[in-house]
Amino acid sequence: MSQWSSHAKRWVTGLGLAVPLIALLAYGPLWLWAAAVTAAACVGLWEYENMAQEGTVPKEWLVFSLGTGALFPVAAYALGSSGLLAAAAVSVFLMLFAHLARPPLSRPALVRGMISLGGWTYVCFLLSFVLLLGALPHGRAWVFYVLVVIVAGDTGAFYTGRRFGRRKLYEAVSPKKTIEGSMGGLAAAMFVGTLFGLAFLRESGAAVFHFLFLSAVVELVGQVGDLMESLLKRMAGVKDSSNLLPGHGGLLDRLDSLLFAFPITWFFAERL
Repeated sequence: MSQWSSHAKRWVTGLGLAVPLIALLAYGPLWLWAAAVTAAACVGLWEYENMAQEGTVPKEWLVFSLGTGALFPVAAYALGSSGLLAAAAVSVFLMLFAHLARPPLSRPALVRGMISLGGWTYVCFLLSFVLLLGALPHGRAWVFYVLVVIVAGDTGAFYTGRRFGRRKLYEAVSPKKTIEGSMGGLAAAMFVGTLFGLAFLRESGAAVFHFLFLSAVVELVGQVGDLMESLLKRMAGVKDSSNLLPGHGGLLDRLDSLLFAFPITWFFAERL
């Protein structure tokens, strides 16, 4: 009963997030996307900082870190890919300048700065690619495509693994994931992603083979991204990145599969 209650809670929370997200992606202007991505990046970065930093993060450093992280989606929206690269360079400068301007000049302070730099790259830089993707021709459809592929893969992996799962995929990092579930997720993602692409992205110039290949790559990258975030949680000694979303953990737990999927899809779609 408790397992079913947890499963039902996941569905309720997922649907509660999906409805406003679909409305935003379908009808919201790109500036509203930028505001939403900035908020999501800051929440994900806050979870990352609390998870990765040793001890309690000083409030002034957390404010500095979140402010620097917000530069990434703002720059991506305002200046495109060149702005996003500029934000990456500026973040390195700001991290070192913050230490230069305010000692102590100690190894723990350096470690704290490098951890934050990793968070800006892992969360804010990668997530900002959704804005670059959305700005392309057929951008809304491409963003939906990524979400459809990842959701189809997650659903296929969950139910295939639950029914047929026997062999562990990577037990030391994620004990519940199985090879059978991974393959089921891959098959579901390729099937659903290709159908979606043919239905809504036919004018983009991509063919059936492109959608089959890209759906497979996006899903595999998404699965690896999920394992990577699980690895971070294992190393930090926490179960979830936070308890923000009932039945799902933290926002970063929901974004992990998407963080690398958006850049890969942008790289493909931008060259069509």
